[in-house]
Amino acid sequence: MTKGGVIGPAFLFGLNLPIHGESMKKIALFLWKIPLFLQVFIMVVGGAVAGILIFIEVFLRYVLGSPLFGIEELILFIGMWLYFMGASYGAYERTHIKAELINIWCKDEKSLNILRTVASSITVVLSLILVSWAYPYFVWELARGGTSQALLLPNVICQSAIFFGSFLMAIYFIAELIDNILLCMGKEQFFITLSERKG
Repeated sequence: MTKGGVIGPAFLFGLNLPIHGESMKKIALFLWKIPLFLQVFIMVVGGAVAGILIFIEVFLRYVLGSPLFGIEELILFIGMWLYFMGASYGAYERTHIKAELINIWCKDEKSLNILRTVASSITVVLSLILVSWAYPYFVWELARGGTSQALLLPNVICQSAIFFGSFLMAIYFIAELIDNILLCMGKEQFFITLSERKG
């Protein structure tokens, strides 16, 4: 991942960035891991809370015959964050759904790397388009200050998940594109290696 103490994808492209030392490596790793920690936290805690709320709602509605007011709305808010944090984490793990049939008839690794780079480029463009749509929507809702009907929660809590999730997806798709370009150049993948490092 490093050469001569230098870290960063720019170095792997032949640029000599003045980032040296084990402390800089730890800083880079720390900054890379912060969003991942938050994503996992939201998925685990949000999933647990949503499951508990669904159980409570089913019990109250079908056993006691008296549903709790606004619980479906709260589940929806949590569900939005679960969906987009899960999608962005899938982009980080590179486990998102792919329809790759090209490797059935193309066995040359170099050609496959080029095709994956092209596919990654298209994915990056589409993800950036999504971010360009999600950001104005997020800012508009933030300025409007709308609230939910039942619990009067700010709608921006729910709708900001679209922007932050799509933003994280774009970052991870760009990282995947950089790694694919590095493979085409015969170099080691940077972000895969960075993700495998322990803090």
